[in-house]
Amino acid sequence: MSMTAFSSRVYLLRHGELTTKDVLAGHTDFILSKKGFEQLNIACGRLANIDLVTSSSLKRCSEFARQFCDFNKIPLNITDDIKEFNFGDWDGQSYDELWQHTKTPTIGDFWQSPWLVTPPNGESMAHFYQRITTWWQQLLVNTICQGTRSQLVITHAGVIKQLLAIICQVPKQLNYQNIFTVGYGKVICIDIFFDENGQAWPKIIF
Repeated sequence: MSMTAFSSRVYLLRHGELTTKDVLAGHTDFILSKKGFEQLNIACGRLANIDLVTSSSLKRCSEFARQFCDFNKIPLNITDDIKEFNFGDWDGQSYDELWQHTKTPTIGDFWQSPWLVTPPNGESMAHFYQRITTWWQQLLVNTICQGTRSQLVITHAGVIKQLLAIICQVPKQLNYQNIFTVGYGKVICIDIFFDENGQAWPKIIF
């Protein structure tokens, strides 16, 4: 059955600076610094007419999301589905420590070939890809079913890179974690056009 064409906007926002510097921040629950909160306040101050906010459950995203939504009376959905990549035994450690002391596989092995190398006791890139893909597909369904015109997603650099690769249809085997760079408090805008058949056509807006 055909439907009316519909357009929606999704803002992808990376969390701000952390209190702990130069660490591999995956599932480890670091918190934002004062500057990190300021970065997110500045970023969100440029956005208007947000109907819904979705946040990673990690504190560096969710604490700001709760404050922002409480102040602006916006519905908030907090989910584990868009948590950062789980780096396993490496998670939360300093980069200096990891570069100097990791043994086979090394952190260098992982960064060079993330589809072939999995951090010890961590998440595989295939699992991460599927986790984010499933979440994105559900977001598209929810968006058109609920008629959401504009929504904010507060998440992590790795998640945003994965989403960009999905939207751009980058072959999974390519190392796109090293292609994109997303700074603290940066916003990426995605416009989604749903045609009369409900097919989603996302575009990245620069």
